[in-house]
Amino acid sequence: MQVAFLLRFVVGVVSAAQLPHSLARPALGMVSLWCAVACAYLLNGVADVHEDRANGSQRPIARGDLPERTAANATVLLACAALLLAGLTGPGTVAWTAAFLVLGWAYSADPVKAKCSSGRCAVVVFGLGATAYGAGVSASGSGWTATGVLVAGVMSAWMALVGAVVKDLGDVTGDAAGGRRTVAVVHGARAARALAVAGALAVGTAAPALALLWAPTALVVAVPVALGAAWVVVRVVRAARHAHADRLRRRGAYRAFMVTQYVANLSAMLGLGLAPTLV
Repeated sequence: MQVAFLLRFVVGVVSAAQLPHSLARPALGMVSLWCAVACAYLLNGVADVHEDRANGSQRPIARGDLPERTAANATVLLACAALLLAGLTGPGTVAWTAAFLVLGWAYSADPVKAKCSSGRCAVVVFGLGATAYGAGVSASGSGWTATGVLVAGVMSAWMALVGAVVKDLGDVTGDAAGGRRTVAVVHGARAARALAVAGALAVGTAAPALALLWAPTALVVAVPVALGAAWVVVRVVRAARHAHADRLRRRGAYRAFMVTQYVANLSAMLGLGLAPTLV
């Protein structure tokens, strides 16, 4: 998770109106975001320990390798470090980082506890993605471009409408044990699979269409997302044929989602970063 969010930050930097002349501000901003992401990850691990153990997760807190109290204390230190480092980068980065921390809290903790509802989860996850890209744009010292807005929007939608749904397909047992009310728990795996397919098709078709109409440079992201959407659909359909498959098979669509987001963000990082030198 940490690497994916750092990639989003870098994509935000290279998608800005002008590449920074110095790497000092982006570097500080990246460390700031890493602290915020680590804070959110540890908080989620503490909040999810019961569900993770029911799902057989290998996360360190669930395994008992990291004491819950130690992790909880670390979240406070990481949040403070994130805001301090963001302050050295600029007020815009502080705002994006603070928003990320608030959303990370809202995902895992009361009173919002977005992880317990597919609808709330989608909204918060979209925000987590968008704030990571926004922090990168702000740390660049430049402004948003049409390409940057489209890339951030598409990839955040990919997280919210696809990733947040297919993740639930492999975690139904633990989610039910933890009292979550996701689509998969409340309405069953079939409804969750239908929602995942709809989300993948929506993002996979909208991304290239919007890129062609609005920002052709964003095709470096739109094409991998479209291909990844087809892959996710195939994995969801295959999983439906094996209703009693083990957790590894049920998480096949989630792995397809993850690979797609890495490929799309790396493609954006390389394509958008090289574009100014090719003009």
